[in-house]
Amino acid sequence: MCSPLPALLALTLSSAPGPALETATAPSAAEPVRALAAELGTNVGLFTGGYAFAGGRWQDAYFASTSSARYLVGGFTVDGGLLSLLPLERGGPGASTAVTARLGYTGERWSVLAGAVVGLGYTSRPLLQLLPTVKGLYRVGPVDLEAGVFDANGQVPAHLGASYGPVGLAYVFPLGGRGRVDIPLAPRASVRVEGFLFQYGDVRTSLITVGVVGLPTATRAGDAS
Repeated sequence: MCSPLPALLALTLSSAPGPALETATAPSAAEPVRALAAELGTNVGLFTGGYAFAGGRWQDAYFASTSSARYLVGGFTVDGGLLSLLPLERGGPGASTAVTARLGYTGERWSVLAGAVVGLGYTSRPLLQLLPTVKGLYRVGPVDLEAGVFDANGQVPAHLGASYGPVGLAYVFPLGGRGRVDIPLAPRASVRVEGFLFQYGDVRTSLITVGVVGLPTATRAGDAS
């Protein structure tokens, strides 16, 4: 699968305005600052999944490619994602794809999004899997409190955490963690490194990715989460 990362990076860097243009295109003072901003992102990385048994552990590895998009019309928010997994070894589960679609509303200090994740396992039975997904955020000063169910394209069963500026940490139920850090690359683009690791019974799942995330429109500092 060809990653859209170079195209997104070029688009974001070429469209980044200078200080004068940023001021001219900034939202009017009457428009409220939202807890979330419009965002585009693409990442690549490594996904692993497996289980333990007496005397050993079975672990499958996949090349992971993800894309995400979030768009706001006033407070109305549309959020989507795509995850593709390509096995790196023969003999295990085949390739799979998951598509996420969520709708919701974003206010000045909070956001709630809900929808569904549709998973397609090309060699799995059943072929299709449908999961509900919900994600919420509440801003307390400079800190965003976050929670979600079947987030990360259905891969994270449930999480509860917080983010401050470019850094986010969360506890993943029943036993695990999730982290994110954004490294500024341009006025409207960052390199994002994120991942999670959790265990449920004998099953262990992990994902780590690196990519580019950008703001497609001019945004005030208070808008970006």
